[in-house]
Amino acid sequence: MLGDIAGHFDSKLSEGRRAAGNPAIVLNKRSNVNVQNMMRRGGGFWLCRRPLLSAVQVLACVGAFMLGSLVTLMSIDPMRCDIHQCTEKIKRTDVEDVNSWLGMWGKGNRGAEKSVFLVIVMLSAPANKEQREVIRQTWLSEEKADTLHFFVIGTGSLNEDLNVSVLAEQKKHGDLMLLSNVVDSYQALTKKLLASLVYVHYNVRFRFLMKCDDDTYVRLTELHKELKSVPYKQRLYWGFFDGRASPKKSGPWKEDDWILCDRYLPYALGGGYILSSDVVNFVASNSKHMKLFRNEDVSLGTWLAPLDLHRVHDTRFDTEYKSRGCNNKYLVSHKQSTLHMQEKFNALNTLGRMCREQFQVRRSYNYNWNALPSQCCIRNDSSVP
Repeated sequence: MLGDIAGHFDSKLSEGRRAAGNPAIVLNKRSNVNVQNMMRRGGGFWLCRRPLLSAVQVLACVGAFMLGSLVTLMSIDPMRCDIHQCTEKIKRTDVEDVNSWLGMWGKGNRGAEKSVFLVIVMLSAPANKEQREVIRQTWLSEEKADTLHFFVIGTGSLNEDLNVSVLAEQKKHGDLMLLSNVVDSYQALTKKLLASLVYVHYNVRFRFLMKCDDDTYVRLTELHKELKSVPYKQRLYWGFFDGRASPKKSGPWKEDDWILCDRYLPYALGGGYILSSDVVNFVASNSKHMKLFRNEDVSLGTWLAPLDLHRVHDTRFDTEYKSRGCNNKYLVSHKQSTLHMQEKFNALNTLGRMCREQFQVRRSYNYNWNALPSQCCIRNDSSVP
C-alpha cells in the first residue's frame, strides 16, 4: 500500500515537471489558470521545488495515520482485552457463546489462573441467598487454602430488587459465578453446569472438581482426605450411579429429545459428584458439540458414556432425589434444609459425628457393573448405607 502511494506521488512529480516546461498543460480542467501563471504567482510549484522532502513528509503522515488506525482497531476488537476485562466478560457470558470463549481463551490469551487442589461448583437459584449463607457458615467454613468454590447463578431477566441483592452478595463474598445471559430455572441447569465447567477449565488449574447443589451438605474435611488418597488421579467420575432409570415423559424433568435408548445411560446423580481435571477439560473442550438434555446429571453421563473412565459408585454419596436418611459414613448428603445443615454441623463440632441418631428411610444399593444397566441397582440389602 505504501509503495502504491509513493508511486502515485512520483507520477504527480513527473506531471509537475512536465507542466513547468509546457504552459499549455492545465492541472484543473475547470480552471483557466495554467501552470505558468501558478508558478509566477506562487513563486514556483512547492512540490517541484522540494520533491524529496515533500514525499517523505507525506509518507510519514500516511504511516502515522495507519499506525493510529491499527491501534484503534486493536482497542475495540472484542476478542482482545486485558486479563481483568476478559475475566469479567467471560463471567457474564452465556454458555451458548462457547465458541467465542474458546477463541478468546486460546493459548497465550487466557485469564489469570489460580492453582488449587479442589474446585467446588454449586448450582444455586438467585433467590436462595439463605441457603448460600448457611453453606458458607457451616461446611464451607472448613474450606482449605487449596480449595476454591463458586455458586453458579443465572441472572438473566432478574427483577431490580433481586438483581441488587445478588450484586450486593457478590460484592461482599466474591464467590458467585454470574451468568447474565442465562434465565435461571430448572430448565437451565444443564446450561449452568456446562458454563461452569468451561469457566473453570479456562481460569483455574486444579486436580479435582466437585459439583453439588445449594441443598447439599458436604463433609469437606473428610472428602478432602479421600481425594488425597484416591488411586485414580485421572479419568475419575465418582458419585452414586444409576443405570436403570427410564426417561421422564412428563413433569419438570421431561426429556422430549431423548432418543438414544429406553434407559438413561449410567450417570452419577446430581446431588454431588467428583470429576478429575482431565474429564472436565474433555467436556469443556468439546462443549460446542454436546447435546443439552433437561437433566444436568443425565447430560453429563451421556457426554462421558463413550469414554474409558474410572466410574466409582460410592454409597457414601447420599445424592438421590430424596435423602436415604442420616449415616455417619456419608460424605455427601443431598436434599438438606438449612436447619438440617446447621444440625449436622453442630453435631460434628459438639459430638464428633454428623448424626445424633442414624436412621434409614430408603434402601441403598451397590452398583453391579457386571450386569445389564436395567439390572444394575437392586435395593435388597438394608446394611448398605
